Amino acid sequence: MVLNSTAKKASILMLIFCFVLVSAISGCRKSSPSKETSSGTNSTATEEKTPGKTHNLSDYKGKDVLVVLWATWCQPCILEIPHLTALRDIMGEDKLSILAISNEPAELVKAMAKKKDINYTVVSYQGVLPEPFNRIRGIPSAFFIRPDGTLKLVVEGGAHLGEMKSIILAE
Repeated sequence: MVLNSTAKKASILMLIFCFVLVSAISGCRKSSPSKETSSGTNSTATEEKTPGKTHNLSDYKGKDVLVVLWATWCQPCILEIPHLTALRDIMGEDKLSILAISNEPAELVKAMAKKKDINYTVVSYQGVLPEPFNRIRGIPSAFFIRPDGTLKLVVEGGAHLGEMKSIILAE
């Protein structure tokens, strides 16, 4: 079968589109360097708003929690930021806590938070995260946690506002 030049161009464009779509859906798989430390769930993280504040899931009992693992170099993570910002605007801090955790240096994370006008808690943590957070295969990864502290759902790859809101509101 011989393809004319228009059909060839269309085929090439379709392949490029499929590649970009698969890349965006699957998220970032690149591992960034991390420092292996022996740390537990009570370890100190550097928060963009309150440096040195410790975050424990037990502190958030009674409301939904969304923990997002991300990085400043990850394009799907960057594309997810406006959805998380909109989610924060829709759901107040009394109903939902959003913790975005990166294993990058605090200065880099803080600069990105400022550049993107992030309105939720951003944490730099360079230790080993406790389970199940240390079992992800790619970023962004989102952990939806019920008000009673149990894990509701884990999403690997970027999520949109409607998906996040539906997951949080689902029983």
